[in-house]
Amino acid sequence: MIKINCISKAFEHADGISSLILKDISFVINDNKIYSLVGPSGAGKTLLLKIICGFNQADSGRIEKDSKNKILYIPSAPSTFPWLSVEENILFGLDKNNFGNIRELIKLVELDGYEKHYPHNASIGFRFRISLARTLANNPSLICIDDSFNDLNEVPKFELIMLLRKISKIKKIPILLAATNVIDSILLSDVVFLMSKNPGEIVKTYQIDLPVERSKEIITENRFLDLKEIIEKDLNSIQFLQK
Repeated sequence: MIKINCISKAFEHADGISSLILKDISFVINDNKIYSLVGPSGAGKTLLLKIICGFNQADSGRIEKDSKNKILYIPSAPSTFPWLSVEENILFGLDKNNFGNIRELIKLVELDGYEKHYPHNASIGFRFRISLARTLANNPSLICIDDSFNDLNEVPKFELIMLLRKISKIKKIPILLAATNVIDSILLSDVVFLMSKNPGEIVKTYQIDLPVERSKEIITENRFLDLKEIIEKDLNSIQFLQK
């Protein structure tokens, strides 16, 4: 369990005026669950991920976790080294003690057969799978993902979403996604947090009561459409009020 406890963050502008970006963000991350942060552009979703991962410092509040917990980050544009093969990319910078399960991880992210492939012209989805395997090889306690799905077509996007759900359940690793698309967040998540902006606050929490195993057809079912309508209505209300 990882607790995000009353995280706040402000930035000071050149004129000396301070803007509160995040205000009193609190929630709990449990094992084997997937969470999404949904909100308007500028809500501070990416900043919150970076604070949770330790790249940025909060002004107040804290991340409560065991000292052994390792929180890792996958950026919105996953990076790979084009001169290294898929296998070499995954192994890059990895502790030799973690080399043993690389074959298993390559298969888990569905890149088996591409071990010697060079990703210099690879799609975003392909590079995301490499980054995901490299992240998994480091035995994370939580994976934070900055929305990597926006530039994907519907089929590869759905495949990646289902892959993340499968891996989270198999490995019992929670995932926290900064999302821009409500449909993607519902498809992927067990819990969705709705954020406002100026400042960024969690204003609503939605429990996504859908089957663990999800098919593409679920987006046409009434229970999915009802959730989508509720979240989009709340999001639109926030955007209207904060114009």
